Amino acid sequence: MLMKSSKNNNDKNKQFLMQIAGWLVDNTSLTFDQIAQCCRLTLEEVQGIADGEIEVENYNPVPGIMSDDDIDNCHNNPNKVPSLIVKNIKKRSKVIGNALGLVSMARRRDKPDAIYYLIKKFPSLDNNVIAKLISTTNYTVEQVRNGTHHNMQNIKPQDPVLLRLCSQESLDTEVEKAKVEEEKQERLRNIKDSY
Repeated sequence: MLMKSSKNNNDKNKQFLMQIAGWLVDNTSLTFDQIAQCCRLTLEEVQGIADGEIEVENYNPVPGIMSDDDIDNCHNNPNKVPSLIVKNIKKRSKVIGNALGLVSMARRRDKPDAIYYLIKKFPSLDNNVIAKLISTTNYTVEQVRNGTHHNMQNIKPQDPVLLRLCSQESLDTEVEKAKVEEEKQERLRNIKDSY
């Protein structure tokens, strides 16, 4: 009986860590590796959460479980892993239902639509940039790009800014960078052709 109770607690703790991971995926630009290490999950589990294959209700760990400063420091140093302040997660407060802590599951399901929009509207954006903007995996972007995504027949292009998956400023910055890079490559091709 004690073993069953212990397993039940471990399952609840893992579920809670997955809820924190879901929030970190949707609301930060931490790498999936950082999130996996912080939440004691596998990289595959974090990617599954990001791609909507593993459905969890997000839980905002700030404040109380993680600090904004720690998350900011980890943004600037991909080798650093954010730490959980609460040693024993079972002691967390019962505010999981707090609306501030939960982010709509629909946002995660909208990611393929946003990816498709960016691929169609800005073909010069590469997979890495799209994955970073939308907080998803390169694998998912590649699947949408080459039409092999498992839900391809239901994907319709939707603006990621309107879906609140990225900011207009971030999108504009990345599109501008891609244009500059494209022009640079074009000039290099012209120079090579003239020799």
